[in-house]
Amino acid sequence: MKVSGGETLIVTLGNEERRWKVSAVDSRVVKLFEEDGKYRQMPYVNLEAMMSQGCVKVEKKPFPE
Repeated sequence: MKVSGGETLIVTLGNEERRWKVSAVDSRVVKLFEEDGKYRQMPYVNLEAMMSQGCVKVEKKPFPE
């Protein structure tokens, strides 16, 4: 699944659900902001692995009206 800037990732880690906002995707790196505003970078392959395990769902950004 393709991820792009502006989308929200719903990440389930253990019993906790977190929301990460995708800032940008640069070649092989996904740039994210966590709920508390912390900035993080993650290799795209790691994100794909988490998605295939069912730990991450993508909340698509709504289309403007």
